Amino acid sequence: MSFCNQCGTELPVGANFCTNCGAAVTIATAGADRRASDPGAPIGDRSPQSDFPTRAAPAQPIVAGARGAGWILPALVAVAVLIIGYLLLTPKATDRAERGGAAVAAADGEGTRERAGADRRAVDDASDAASVAGANTRAGASVSAAVLDSAFNSDPAGAALRYPGPVRVSGTIATMVQPGRTPSLSLEGRTRFNFMIVEFPEGYRTRLAPLAKGQFVSVACDQVRALGGTTILSGCLLT
Repeated sequence: MSFCNQCGTELPVGANFCTNCGAAVTIATAGADRRASDPGAPIGDRSPQSDFPTRAAPAQPIVAGARGAGWILPALVAVAVLIIGYLLLTPKATDRAERGGAAVAAADGEGTRERAGADRRAVDDASDAASVAGANTRAGASVSAAVLDSAFNSDPAGAALRYPGPVRVSGTIATMVQPGRTPSLSLEGRTRFNFMIVEFPEGYRTRLAPLAKGQFVSVACDQVRALGGTTILSGCLLT
């Protein structure tokens, strides 16, 4: 005789569920009922665990080729070393090539500048020779820079009629050669603080190079004019 483990109701022989609460009859209880219904059945016909489901042992994972994978890590390390060495050496070689190219370009530029300077000096020398010859043949009134600047300051129209050019002017250099395509310098005018602009032809810069501020010079000029209160001598040559 067997009873339900949940509500205690007596169960009929061979029942799989309780007729009162519907609970499933345990396997052990069912086995006991079978032994009760068949007393002649041997007690040791099954092991105590035969009424419970057995669980299969977990399968061990099989790793294929585990022993042959030992070379992968050393190979990766070798590749990394090669890449790092390439990255470290390549910039140095590039820098050396760039420095060499820059040196060659600088040498070429220096040679070009030297040739251009030599050509310019040759032109200046030829121009100087012609200018000196022209200055010696010029004629005209001879006046000091102070007198000429005073005349054009007080009466520009009358001074232009009196000194139409060419004219020879002598005075003291106030400032040296000014920048620009046409070289020029200034002479002290009616006072030390009033300057006259003296313009020379292009290519005359070599002749003006030895001059210095405060030096007394004489120039032969083609034209004299006043511009904005400043007396300007044009087409001048040293005499």
